[in-house]
Amino acid sequence: MDSRLEDINRLLINYSLGKFDYKIESSDNYDEIDAFIVNIHMLGEELKTSTISKDYFNNIFHSVSDKLFVLDTAGIITDVNQAVIHKLGYKLPDIKGLCIDVLSGNIGQFHSYAMKAMQSNDSIVQWESVIYTAKNEAIPVYCSCSHLYNQNKEKIGYLLSARDISNIKKYEKSLVESERKYRSIFEKSSDCLFLIDTAGHFLDLNTAGYELFKFAGEKTGTASFFAHIVDGNEKDSFSKLLYEEGHVIDYKLKITDTSKHIIDCLISANIISNEKGEAIGYQGIIKDISKQKNLENLVIKTIVDTQEQERKRIARDLHDSLGQQLSAIKFYLGSLKSMQGNGKKMKYEEILSKSNSALSDVLKELSNISFNLMPGTLQNFGVAYAVKELCHKKELSDLVNFDIDIDSNFIIDDQTIEITLFRITQEFINNTIKHGNAKKISIKMKVDTKQNRLLVTLKDDGKGFEIDKLSEYSGMGLKNIRSRVESHNGIVKINSIVSKGTTYEIMIPYKQKKNEKIAGINN
Repeated sequence: MDSRLEDINRLLINYSLGKFDYKIESSDNYDEIDAFIVNIHMLGEELKTSTISKDYFNNIFHSVSDKLFVLDTAGIITDVNQAVIHKLGYKLPDIKGLCIDVLSGNIGQFHSYAMKAMQSNDSIVQWESVIYTAKNEAIPVYCSCSHLYNQNKEKIGYLLSARDISNIKKYEKSLVESERKYRSIFEKSSDCLFLIDTAGHFLDLNTAGYELFKFAGEKTGTASFFAHIVDGNEKDSFSKLLYEEGHVIDYKLKITDTSKHIIDCLISANIISNEKGEAIGYQGIIKDISKQKNLENLVIKTIVDTQEQERKRIARDLHDSLGQQLSAIKFYLGSLKSMQGNGKKMKYEEILSKSNSALSDVLKELSNISFNLMPGTLQNFGVAYAVKELCHKKELSDLVNFDIDIDSNFIIDDQTIEITLFRITQEFINNTIKHGNAKKISIKMKVDTKQNRLLVTLKDDGKGFEIDKLSEYSGMGLKNIRSRVESHNGIVKINSIVSKGTTYEIMIPYKQKKNEKIAGINN
């Protein structure tokens, strides 16, 4: 037997072992056996090339992070990559032979898309679906499906790719939730919130904004925010500042609604930019401060009126009391001059006595006027002593009974708070005597050291009044009291019942110093 046949046998054995580089030499005969050897070598080269390509494909197939399924034309799984094994928890023998619809969230979904691909001859079909793991856990996926062909370009199956989009879905859900929360805050704001383009045209406006501008329906049309600014110079200044600085904070403007009603506003706005940093619009907030302005004007008017009334009272006291008494003293002193040398000692002494008595009354009245302006005890000994002194004045104690309960440690190292509490107490007593027809006034002052606050209760048993029926101006006394207390971050509750009386409950935050002591406050 020709020894070359044995060499051919060894060559085929090596090829079967994947050793495609193994070769045998041809003889010099150039016969049929040599030709066969050349053909076998060519087969080895082809096998080497195809094997390398297959290994290369398998490496790519199993290294892809997306889940890959090889399916036949009926949708039966014939192979999967490692991502399917690791991420879905299936073993290869268990998953091979299953229909892809078993793993899909919608039975028959794959077939419907596959049939569409076959009918339309599309190379790739894409859709969103759900794939279930071996533990029946749903994973949202983005699917891509393409045809598989044999060497004759006949369709023999499909390659299905399933990309996990769980994080994308979470992100989309987060965006939707954020948008929902933003919209809720946007709409529920009691202030006007707006979005405008660079020309000032409204892009979005919340409910409070529609109410402020009195826009009809839900659309603002081509309405421009800048067109609603009353003063042209203010509009130019505001626009320039907004364009140049990119933001404005608490800018006071007068704007008009669609009814041409003028509104005092406080506006804050800032620029909105795109990804390139280019201005595409502005967002902002408009606070209607018309009521605040009206209240401020009323407060100012009340302060001015109060000052004028106080000046008139002082002038009246000086004229009616001190003026007349000083005139009497002047008359007495003039009489003394005319009596010189007449020897009327008794008459002389009588006039001196009357003059002395009149001077005493003048000093007493002067003391009362000074006390009403600013009690010396308030400055020197504090509000507790000043309130005691006020209540012990005969002209008050003769008209009403006082029940005073002040903590022994009620001392305040803040004169503005002391003045506030004294003036409120003084006004409460005056109003009670003047309007309330009360027989008894109760005054309680204590320090709440646990919650660091001052508590003051003023109560009478007078005729009371209906708070809700007071006009805005006639009730400015109460508003003044609230303003005084709120200036110290405090709270005042005013309750009044007709025929029952009136009560003020005042709370002012205050942290008492450890070394603050007061003694000798007696009722």
